[in-house]
Amino acid sequence: MSTFVIAEIGPNHNGSLETALEMVRRLAGSGTNAIKFQLAQPEKVYSAEAFKADYQVRNDGAGSIVEMSRRIQLPREAHWRLLEECHALGILYLCTAFDIESLRFIDQQLDVPMFKVASGELMSIDILEYMAERDKPVLLSTGMSTYEEIESALTILKHRGLKDITLLHCVSNYPAPYKDINLRVISELVRRFGCKVGFSDHSLGSECCLAAVALGATVIEKHVTLDKNMLGPDHKASATIEEFAVLVALIRRVEAALGTSEKRFSNEEDDIRRMSRKSIVAIRTIVAGEIIGADDITFKRPGTGMSPMERDRVLGRRAVRDLAADHVIRAEDVDLS
Repeated sequence: MSTFVIAEIGPNHNGSLETALEMVRRLAGSGTNAIKFQLAQPEKVYSAEAFKADYQVRNDGAGSIVEMSRRIQLPREAHWRLLEECHALGILYLCTAFDIESLRFIDQQLDVPMFKVASGELMSIDILEYMAERDKPVLLSTGMSTYEEIESALTILKHRGLKDITLLHCVSNYPAPYKDINLRVISELVRRFGCKVGFSDHSLGSECCLAAVALGATVIEKHVTLDKNMLGPDHKASATIEEFAVLVALIRRVEAALGTSEKRFSNEEDDIRRMSRKSIVAIRTIVAGEIIGADDITFKRPGTGMSPMERDRVLGRRAVRDLAADHVIRAEDVDLS
């Protein structure tokens, strides 16, 4: 199955529809399956006591988290335009909602084909209960979450029979250092919950995504930006569009290399097998009717005759024709009855 790849623009348009559209058009040539945005009503998400994370302070400068959120939001009507552009380019439009009203909008108005639960919303029971009532696939990001919390969220999502749920392993650090990525969690999530599992990546570079695919991730999500040096919370932990396109190409190569569990050989490998394996070879001229002994044979390339593993079938048997010295012995040369 082909890995489902999501380009996460998120808020990296910095509140500009023109920038968002430019990113969509440039991503259209990257090979991505979907482009994802974010939608929130800051006053519905943040209380008076809300504060910025350290990485947001570093990357976004002064101002409250509500002010930051307002600045990097697009109005709802802009998402209609982004949806149209994605569809025109043959790419799925996705959006993460951070409050229940925004979730209703992207579901009932934009009819997103699947839901994404951000790591910070994994315990938001209103969002989970709404999704549980809808017959749409859910991507559940698991950053900052214990296995017990993940199980609680899954219980809510599944209580009305929802089955199409993909857990996304995630480390909620921007950027996340390699030592914290802990990709073996992917296998543990599969073992514990029996769900499809993907990877939402906040690390720099492509290595972690490629390793995740090799470990069985069915979804890869990566943040993208036009410029890592732009003002805004997520740019520095994002890939450029050029880097993202390379990542998608590398993922497709890894998929091809993973292949199947069937042990099979290409025509080229069959040719090399015939060349590099050894056969039973006559040391001396053996006359038809002679009994073949251990001193009469050796093992040499190519592997076009009887395998050395068939030595004991040959020893003590009669040659049915004259066998020239230093030539391969084949099954039809020996009386094996």
